[in-house]
Amino acid sequence: MSLKKSHTIKSIKAINEINTHNKTHSYIKRKITRKDVRQHEVKRVQKIMNILPSIIKFYNTLSKTDIIALKYYKGNGSFFQTNLLTDNKKPREILFPFSLYEETMFRNDIYGSINNLYPMLQSFDIKDIPNYIKNNYKLRIAILNDLDAIYNNPKCPRLTGNEILFRGMMMPDSFKKLKTGDTFTFKNFISTTVDRTIAEYFSRGNTLFVFNNIINIPFLYMPGIKIQADNAKDYTKALGKLTPYSDYSEYTLPRNLEFKIYKIETAFNTQSAYVENTTKTTNISNLFKLLQKNKNLQKTNMQYSSELSNLPSSLNSLTSESSSEEQNLSNIIENSIYKKFKIYYCEFIKWHPREPINYENIMNGAKFVLDENALNSWG
Repeated sequence: MSLKKSHTIKSIKAINEINTHNKTHSYIKRKITRKDVRQHEVKRVQKIMNILPSIIKFYNTLSKTDIIALKYYKGNGSFFQTNLLTDNKKPREILFPFSLYEETMFRNDIYGSINNLYPMLQSFDIKDIPNYIKNNYKLRIAILNDLDAIYNNPKCPRLTGNEILFRGMMMPDSFKKLKTGDTFTFKNFISTTVDRTIAEYFSRGNTLFVFNNIINIPFLYMPGIKIQADNAKDYTKALGKLTPYSDYSEYTLPRNLEFKIYKIETAFNTQSAYVENTTKTTNISNLFKLLQKNKNLQKTNMQYSSELSNLPSSLNSLTSESSSEEQNLSNIIENSIYKKFKIYYCEFIKWHPREPINYENIMNGAKFVLDENALNSWG
């Protein structure tokens, strides 16, 4: 064999080896890629970046009381207004006192321009219950009315109708009988997000609402954490320093929005952390038994192991469509590690007129209930 011919054969072998390695690399890269996960985050951040310029421009025009309203809603205020505005009990229950933590956070929210209206209590005196309830509830309701007024500002950013918004929540009793074709109204301000993952987390494995066709409705952006600032300039400056990683991508919508349900389905909640607490736990032994019941499992595993041992010669078989047996195996695992929950697809119908929240109306005929857990927090 001539030297030239020998060199040619070695070159061909080297080229074939390179091609084989390239095919192996391409196959493995497709199998291990996390691009779909990254793209989910990229799209989420992109949606927020698209609205932030108009949000910051608008927030820079807000008054100190407006900023206080934003701060208050971000945290305890959100839970307070939901309980207050959606309470269907007759008579309405008014809990007291607030916990020491809630009192402290509330003082932090309003610290500054109107702090003199709400001196911080150092202890809870049960002899002064009427004034305690009046001072606490009246000011909180006033701040909610300030929040309500922000949506009336003609410069407030508005939804285009192209957004898909999600809201995860525990289904209230008043909603449990809803069916396809029914309409319902959120009497409270509602926190929504463009990120389904966040909404699934807040659903606690219960219910996910998907909203579309919300056209020309004003919205507020809530940052991922509460910003402690006393004026608009400092608020937006702090907002610009927040990281996009911990953002909830939250759009806070005004109260009294009516929606119509056009589809209800059952689907997987991808937040598997809630499976253990909300469904029958699947441990490894139980899961293994389920897999063994799959009549073709052993055959599938043997075939798969054989293909792995023959890399790269069997790349064609490895890159083929998954067999029905493999898909069955995947379905068993998916059903074991994820919980199914209800998803309500809803289209926007109407924004009903709002009247200011009235303290006297709220308290009229109410039942006052001592919150012993909150009382114990005062020490």
